[in-house]
Amino acid sequence: MGKYKDFIYDIETYPNVFTFSAVYMNGKGKVAFEISDRKNQIDELLEFLRNVKRTQCRMVGFNNINFDYPVVHFILTKAKDAFKRNKPVKVTAAQIYDEAMRLINKSPDDKFSSKIKDADVIIPQVDLFLVHHFDNRARSTSLKMIEVNMRSDNVEDLPFPVGTVLTNSQIDVLLKYNMHDVNETLKFYNYSKEALNLREELTVEFGFDCTNYNDGKIGKQLFITSLEKEKPGSCYIQTERGRKMNQTKRDIIQIKDCLVPYITFQRIEFKTLHEWFKTRTITETKGVFSDIDEGELGELSKYSELVVKKKKFKNKPSNLDIAELLSEHPKGWVEEQDLKATEYAFDAEGNHIMHQPVDEFGNASSKPKKLRVNKKSYWGCWKKMEGLNVVVDGVRYDYGQGGIHAAVKGIHRSNEEYVILTYDVASFYPNLSIKNNISPVHLGSTFCKVYSHLYDMRKSTPKGSAMNAALKLSLNSTYGDSGNEYSPLYDPQYTMSITCSGQMLLSMLIESIIISTDSKVLMANTDGFEVMTNRKDVETVKLKVAEWEKLTSLTMEGDIYESMFINNVNNYISVTDKGKVKLKGMYEHNDFTKHGWHKNHSSMVVAKAVESYFIHGMDYEEFIRLHRDKYDFLLRTKVPRSSSLVLVVEGEDVKQQNICRYYPSKSGGKLVKLMPPLEEDGDIRRLGIDTDYNVKTCNNIKDFDWKDLDYVYYINEAKKLIDGITG
Repeated sequence: MGKYKDFIYDIETYPNVFTFSAVYMNGKGKVAFEISDRKNQIDELLEFLRNVKRTQCRMVGFNNINFDYPVVHFILTKAKDAFKRNKPVKVTAAQIYDEAMRLINKSPDDKFSSKIKDADVIIPQVDLFLVHHFDNRARSTSLKMIEVNMRSDNVEDLPFPVGTVLTNSQIDVLLKYNMHDVNETLKFYNYSKEALNLREELTVEFGFDCTNYNDGKIGKQLFITSLEKEKPGSCYIQTERGRKMNQTKRDIIQIKDCLVPYITFQRIEFKTLHEWFKTRTITETKGVFSDIDEGELGELSKYSELVVKKKKFKNKPSNLDIAELLSEHPKGWVEEQDLKATEYAFDAEGNHIMHQPVDEFGNASSKPKKLRVNKKSYWGCWKKMEGLNVVVDGVRYDYGQGGIHAAVKGIHRSNEEYVILTYDVASFYPNLSIKNNISPVHLGSTFCKVYSHLYDMRKSTPKGSAMNAALKLSLNSTYGDSGNEYSPLYDPQYTMSITCSGQMLLSMLIESIIISTDSKVLMANTDGFEVMTNRKDVETVKLKVAEWEKLTSLTMEGDIYESMFINNVNNYISVTDKGKVKLKGMYEHNDFTKHGWHKNHSSMVVAKAVESYFIHGMDYEEFIRLHRDKYDFLLRTKVPRSSSLVLVVEGEDVKQQNICRYYPSKSGGKLVKLMPPLEEDGDIRRLGIDTDYNVKTCNNIKDFDWKDLDYVYYINEAKKLIDGITG
């Protein structure tokens, strides 16, 4: 790989044993070292590490920068100190374990303090955990999860609880497990070659070490470096106390100041939305376009979808109760509902109301009875908009910080009369900023100058090159970082200017098309949209796109879809007129190496069957029963360390790995997650997983049994995905 020589390694720490295992990048030269009560290979380990350093190799691991290497660095520091004092190196398993526990038990606020400073690192480190951005909470992924997603034959979990004092035979098991993890890390290292090669090339190209940067960080660093090169001090100012970050912070943001001036509408629905936007003042950017009370919407409420919310009064509301309701929800009201239960009725003076019962023939009873009436419940009601939206010609358009969204559920096909056109804006957010000179205030014109330069550079750089990839990362990551309060690009008004102007401009083009042609919007998503257009109007649509491009100085890219199968804006299948298939969300089943290592790869046979059903007309049940890739049938589940997983077989709990691979089976047992009680001295909570089916665990692929596979599970799941589009 590139110019580097790499060793892949992993460590294990227990109170009475420390193990270090490694393998050379070509899979040869496996080594294992042990420091325990029965064996102390500290000298051999140190000699190995010296050779790694001497031959200018790197050490590659998984989460090694925050754990494995600091432990190794602890050992190296102890050795260095001993050599200085001309003393033998004395490092025990107990000392190493204590250091490991110190690192593990650091508070979340102190999570970065375990990292060894770059200048102090003795042997260069490559951390696949950081390269793939698994340190992001939304992408958090363990090596065991990677093993599942790599379709490893054997997914082994740590064989003994942390803190166990191991016997000699258990240490032998631990050594095998340690080498298993090294082999799995090597496999992931090979899958990561493209990403690592990119970082090698970019480190040379840009002059900053991005070996362990995730994609977004590479893009942001390139942009910041370019800004500083263009105008030194634009992002950071050097003070007596050190480097200070430049930012633009805001107490309030007027949305009218975020909208480009040439936005105009003809349809009353879009017009009203535009006017409403211009009245808004916000103090933060998150969640400002959700949970909006009807009283705040004004005329916009006439053209939007609202939901009714209710709050129950304990008793019949007093005038004060109603006043409080209306002060919070000016357009609220009180609803009275009859209950099945009854109670005696009283008059104004508190006396029982009497009535003369009659029988089935209409004959009055001789004796009056106390009247019973249904009890009543009282509810305070109001309407709210869960997410900012407007409905135009039956299509609901949602607006928010993520951009415009709309989707018409169902099967849509081009035919002799109508054709599906798809358009999206080329580099929408970068070009919206560049063409309108929108920038974070503290960066001024330098921001757009650099943005424009990087965009032009990418257009002139060969596709597939490292430089092109880096420039793409830079262009795509800049907008998001403008909302990051830890970034020198931070200016929340810039963030809102791009997203609010962007969705309004896209709405303008959509409006122009539906007014001028026989077209129906099928979907809109952030930077583009799809319309079903009468073929006689195709040229008019192209004209409207061209007019919009001239007005905005933006460029649209178009294509033709033969069909679209839409569940919602994030879950759909589309096919171009040239047969190119696009799968999104629940309908994705990419090659497992391209599916996203942090994603759930469970039961891919389901999405494959659904695609075959919609595109090729194949019976999905037949597809599933004929499919022969066993990994496509496997599912996985995971539970946190505070919980445990059991397979209930004939009433007995059989403990399982916390990250567990399984498949629905005709025999087997019930998979149950055991969670801590919510209250002290409470009961352990039991939560079933796929409770309608028996399952068998399959952490070793040898345990997979075609004859015992319950095809009904997969058939039912496929039907759910199909019904999500057709239902």
